Parts: sequence; structure tokens; C-alpha cells
Amino acid sequence: MSAKPELSVVIPTKNEEKSIGKCIEKIQRVFTEHHIDGEIIAADNYRDKTPEIAKGMEAKVIVPDEHGYGNAYRLLFEEASGDYIVMGDGDNTYDFMDIPKLLEPLKKGEADLVLGSRFKGEIKKGAMPWHHQYIGNPVLTWIFNRANKSTISDTHSGFRGFTKGAYEKMRTDLKASGMEFATEMLEIGIMKSLRIAEVPITYYPREGSRPNLNWISDGWRHLRHIISEHVTLGRGATVGEGE
Repeated sequence: MSAKPELSVVIPTKNEEKSIGKCIEKIQRVFTEHHIDGEIIAADNYRDKTPEIAKGMEAKVIVPDEHGYGNAYRLLFEEASGDYIVMGDGDNTYDFMDIPKLLEPLKKGEADLVLGSRFKGEIKKGAMPWHHQYIGNPVLTWIFNRANKSTISDTHSGFRGFTKGAYEKMRTDLKASGMEFATEMLEIGIMKSLRIAEVPITYYPREGSRPNLNWISDGWRHLRHIISEHVTLGRGATVGEGE
């Protein structure tokens, strides 16, 4: 691998020892099959074997000073050196074999930030609790779109790709420490007039330990963030589906 990889894949982990190996294996297959010079970086400060497994598979592991989804991602983005960055969870709910779908609109110059949309694709049975799939996510997405004059179908998807240049535009404004980071990132992207696209993906049941989400507290954090930022970040976005 050259000093500056083409792609950085970043993964925040929390007790993912049963699934992190599968995720890294898929990413490495994508690198090989699509001739991509890439790096894999995981952020972990928990106590299971996830870091050892990741390191054993030649991934770089960094240790955040603080817990939190947003804290982990902000550190991961700073460590990433690729021209493109793909973010995804380490529980194998997102299929990293879909990375090329995220990269295609970026490489064609059609988008700056690409979301993998579960709601335009397929949500496998058992992958998402019914109250998330039919109430929580749709309601929060509707509120987000109303507040930001956007038409995004899956604002809480954690499977995203973007250019290094797009990150540099968002970088100083990314502040959130928790799960609301996903919402903040899109708000900042809209404020910075980034071209946002969506591609359909398949969402799978989580492997390993119980989900790291608390649907009430995390949902409230997203909603509170949307409301608090509405006045300053209420700009429109151009959102389309990748080919």
C-alpha cells in the first residue's frame, strides 16, 4: 500500500468480537476485487477481543479518550488519509461489500456525500425493531427533511461515503459526541452545500451482543439536535439516487 491510500474505511466498535472479523474480511475483498489501495481503521476503547482481532487482520486500531459514537467518528476521520472515506458499523448490519455502490457517485463527480439508504433498499427480517422501522426512523427523517428542506429517505443510515474534500468542509463544525452525530453530519453537509446522493442497500440483523442503541434516549438526542440547529442550518439540499 502506498503512503496515501485511495480509500479509508473507518469503523467505531463496541464489543464487536463476533462480527468485526467478517466486516474486515469483506472490506479486504473489496480492496482486492476492485483494485483499491485502502486502509481500515477501527476505534475501540471497550474490553472484549475486538481490538486484537482487528489488529490481527492488519487494521489500524485507535483508542478514543472518551466514549460516544460521535467522539469515535471525529477521531477516525482525523486519522483517515484516503481520498475517499467510508464509514460503517462493526456489527455486520451494513454489508461492506456494498462499498463500491457508495464510491461510484463520488468517483464520477456526481456527489460529495453518499448515503446507503435502507429504506430505498431492503431491511431484512429482524434487522430493525418495528417501532424503529415504521415509527422512529420515518418520523425523525420527516422532521429532519422539513427542517432542512431536503428529501433524504434515510437520515440515520450509518453507512456513508464522502470525499476528503467534503470532510474538510464539514470538519470544524462537527461537534456532536453521541448518536446525534449522524444528524449533525447531514445538517452540516446541507449548510455547506454538499451534493448528497443516496444508493439502495440491504440492512441485516446485528451479530453478537445486544444493540448499542437506546431508541428513546437516542431518538430524543436526534430530535433535540434537529430542533436546536433548525434556525442556523435550515438550507435545502440536492439529493439523488446513485446509478
